Amino acid sequence: MERNLHSTFRRSMLLALTLLFASTVFAQQQSATSPQLESDREPITEDLSPGARFTGQIAPDLPEFTFKIIPELQKPDSEGNPQSTIHDVQVFRGSSGEPLQKLADCEWLGMEAPYRDSDWFRLEDMNFDGYADIFVLTSWGATGNEGGCVWLFNPNKQSFEFSKEFSELGTYTVDPATKTITTRGHSGVGSIIAAKYVVENDRPVSIITVNQDFDSAKEQFHCVVRQRRGRKSDLVTTRDVWAENFEKACDPADPFGEGGDK
Repeated sequence: MERNLHSTFRRSMLLALTLLFASTVFAQQQSATSPQLESDREPITEDLSPGARFTGQIAPDLPEFTFKIIPELQKPDSEGNPQSTIHDVQVFRGSSGEPLQKLADCEWLGMEAPYRDSDWFRLEDMNFDGYADIFVLTSWGATGNEGGCVWLFNPNKQSFEFSKEFSELGTYTVDPATKTITTRGHSGVGSIIAAKYVVENDRPVSIITVNQDFDSAKEQFHCVVRQRRGRKSDLVTTRDVWAENFEKACDPADPFGEGGDK
């Protein structure tokens, strides 16, 4: 009788341990495969709903300028990503409590909420006159294409003026050493849209353009490079190549051919 009780007890314990182990494994598997809760996901856009304030130096001989962002409040999207944008930007000079101006002429109504951790408001000398200008990101895409509004500082008026030409550059990089601006973009697989500019009369003027796309009928990539030969001359075609491999048409890592002749 005692042996039977011990045997029954051992069987019961083994069964209990087996059930416990199975439930633990199931819980671990369920935890590992269960979808992430919406509240746990990091948002992909910046939250501009509280507004923002930036302070920076325009030039060494000028007091600091402060830029106060007034938000255009919007509800988050269905995935919880903030959608508030900009309603207005007030500019303050030095310690003044009265705004010097409001940044005008940018289409705030069409603005997208900037992507998370982006440098969406920045001061940068874009026309190489020694005074910092303003860039505000207003649109962006998954391929890296960006768009924004630019205001150039006018030292004579001591204020910022909207520039339509600079605002149309897209994704750009400023090189103070060579006083050039480079733009790059993508419109599809294997496409390259790039240009290099100098600044003349407070306007960007292209000195080289690179355009490459894919011709589905020919199943080939077509690269066209155009350059300015004289200071005031029009752009002339310096490269017109068809190739089955996009790296043989235009080098995506070096579209301007600055690494050497191809």
